[in-house]
Amino acid sequence: MNGFKVFAVLTLLLLSACTAVSNVPTDYQLSSSSGNGLLLASVTYKGRYSEHSMMFREVGSSKWNKLKIGAQHALLLPSMLDWDIESPGLRGNVFAVELPAGEYEFASWYVGSGVASTGPVNPFSIRFDISPGDATYTGNFHFIKESSVAVLFATFNVGLENEFDRDIALIKQKYGSLDIAQVYSNVAEAESLSRIGGGGATQVTIPMPVPMGY
Repeated sequence: MNGFKVFAVLTLLLLSACTAVSNVPTDYQLSSSSGNGLLLASVTYKGRYSEHSMMFREVGSSKWNKLKIGAQHALLLPSMLDWDIESPGLRGNVFAVELPAGEYEFASWYVGSGVASTGPVNPFSIRFDISPGDATYTGNFHFIKESSVAVLFATFNVGLENEFDRDIALIKQKYGSLDIAQVYSNVAEAESLSRIGGGGATQVTIPMPVPMGY
């Protein structure tokens, strides 16, 4: 099918199963003596409600983590969920995640809806550093569904935007003890990326019936 490459089932299953990180408590305070820092970011989407995740790991590690919004199998309507960012055609959340000091990279993304799973066509790496007692803002990752074929196959444009003012204001509202003076931006003032990973390729997993009585 033109415009699509078939991903290995194992690859997308591994991405879908990786750990969704949790935000810090609302009274969290940065401390250099802890050896940890904060990853600050936002993930937003435009289009059909699905799971939208940005995957990251420590450079050189095989352990993946993800900033996840939404769900692959929806139990509630999107309008019934609590979103940090919500306007006509746009929904998303901000993240404040504690990580050990080190060098990390966003190196994949994932969209899951029912039996369909979509990931990037090409490899990419967006690196950022976590320093003890500091917070690093890595930007806003925005998912736009561009097209679909026969409902199941879809292409996505995943972009990176600098939404520092909006996101940090929202994070400050949620985490009042966080010292904004300790936030460093990993995104240049005018930096903007589109089609991260070269768009997407969709894998469809059809559940197979299991014969009974054997």
